[in-house]
Amino acid sequence: MTKQETIQYPINNNIANIQTLLLHLKRKGKSKSYQKISRLYLTKLAKKANLDLTEQVEDAISDLQVSNTTKRFYCTVYTNYCKLFKIIWEKPTYTIEPKGIQPPTNEKIQILIASTRSIKLQLEIDTMAQTGLRPIEIAGQKGLTPNCIHPDQNTITATSTKGCNPRPPMKITNQLMTKIQTYITINKINPNTPIFTGANFSQQFIKYKKRLAKRLNDPSIATIRLYDLRHAYITKQLIKIQNTEIVRQIVGHKQLNTTQKYLHLLTTNTGEWIVESTTDQKRADELLLQDFTYILTTPDGYMKFRKPK
Repeated sequence: MTKQETIQYPINNNIANIQTLLLHLKRKGKSKSYQKISRLYLTKLAKKANLDLTEQVEDAISDLQVSNTTKRFYCTVYTNYCKLFKIIWEKPTYTIEPKGIQPPTNEKIQILIASTRSIKLQLEIDTMAQTGLRPIEIAGQKGLTPNCIHPDQNTITATSTKGCNPRPPMKITNQLMTKIQTYITINKINPNTPIFTGANFSQQFIKYKKRLAKRLNDPSIATIRLYDLRHAYITKQLIKIQNTEIVRQIVGHKQLNTTQKYLHLLTTNTGEWIVESTTDQKRADELLLQDFTYILTTPDGYMKFRKPK
């Protein structure tokens, strides 16, 4: 007889095993949020199934009134449990319906940046909007450190994540660079220490956007997802550079077809441009925020910018 046919563990034994798994995840360096959600999901399953009986667990996951995306994460958490306790399990497949990509307008992004009272959240949102970095590349233990910040060139170099190739330095405005440097100085952050720690970036953003939407009586703000800031950046880069492979390298996509998903968002460019010139650095920063692309600086000191009409 198989283990599943002969062994029936009580709920208390499941809870003890969950605690063992959490200790294992901690030793493996998993984040506190990952440990917390693992405990939450497995405890919910343990109330409906014996965690050592995979068929019961599969039925429990299937009956959950949640999205397929959430069910897939339940499966991921349970897979960790199976691996630790050497339980053979073939993880079921839950198909995820593709979400449409509709980046927010630059106006909406600037409202998000300007309206928050949290300096940390403001810097995180602004950095993501200007660099297209993923949330995990900005905040938390794998996020930016002072060593990633290059004030002399106004650039940020991200730590590679998700198996991506090294990313090129990404330009940010003088204003954002100054704010980041001030934040590092005030908080006395060491060169190799993450800059943005504490409150979870994603969770803080969700709470903030809902409050802001209610305060401004603008429901559209509540629909903006954190990753939409990255989507907006990628779309802007495709418009500016007009080369999908170069954009793929900049944003860190593993596959070219991932970058190509954004092509349908591009408006047809007739070859006409809006061109501006300035010698004022503040105005230059404003133009960059308005999606202008820097071209060159003339011998008499004028900085040239352009963007498609």
